[in-house]
Amino acid sequence: MRFWTEDDVRNGPTLPQVIDSLEQVLTHEAHGTAWNVDKTMTTWPGSASAHALGAVDRDTDLVIFKTWVNTPAGASALMSLFSAADGAAIGVAEAGAAGSLRTAAASGLATRWMAAEDADELAVLGAGRQARRQVEAVAAVRPLRRVRLWNRTTDAAHALAAQVRADLDVEVVVADTVAHATNDVPIVTLITRAQDPFLHLEHLAEGAHLNAVGAILPSHAEFDPTVLEHSSLTVVDSLENARRASRELHGWDAIETLADVVTGKVKRPADPRCTVFKGMGMGLSDLAVARLLVGGTP
Repeated sequence: MRFWTEDDVRNGPTLPQVIDSLEQVLTHEAHGTAWNVDKTMTTWPGSASAHALGAVDRDTDLVIFKTWVNTPAGASALMSLFSAADGAAIGVAEAGAAGSLRTAAASGLATRWMAAEDADELAVLGAGRQARRQVEAVAAVRPLRRVRLWNRTTDAAHALAAQVRADLDVEVVVADTVAHATNDVPIVTLITRAQDPFLHLEHLAEGAHLNAVGAILPSHAEFDPTVLEHSSLTVVDSLENARRASRELHGWDAIETLADVVTGKVKRPADPRCTVFKGMGMGLSDLAVARLLVGGTP
């Protein structure tokens, strides 16, 4: 059995490779040869949670399971890899870095298919440990010229701005309000742990694409329900996970899957008011990273 450390993962697949790998895996899902093992989770006081999920891809001959615990004091995650053909254990990977890769890759893939082709500006609301990857993901699929950042803690936003400037040849602006961050911006990404909605429809420009990937607990929400009422296309990574655990999508039935988008079954409407991708996390996203770790191609 192999063991991949966090450094092995960081020095392994690139984010553009993971985006392409996820697109291929979702094509397998659409054809019925890959599927998720539904997510299960529990929470306890203090904003702590434990999660488990998995996936099978017969075309890739791979089965993965990921488990993780997230607390205010720290978090850790492990991913186990098996052969789908004979059940052999392939290895175990530390999955913190892989988690950031797969979450960002989902946003990047959704942006590739759902945002306007000429979109060249991004607003990221949230400056936590996954925010930098979210910027990189959109930059991998659209020619960004400017990034606007907003965070409740301004110091964190400025620190992220310095990282983005060092990584990408783009203008970076730290905004003092959500409205200033999102005004006339064609792509908006939410990556916070907000418990109450802070993004409203009036914050989104006509035709804007929204990646909402921070609120993955039933107690959390980042955008107001009126956004969905005006969304011309609302897409999730995993329908089961979204219906069971998303407060933002509670009671909302007009939902498509990212697999149907990347295979052309569902297309971005002409002149939408806005489009929304709600990412909850799913096993197939982790499998997209795992198949590259074991030597697969995007």
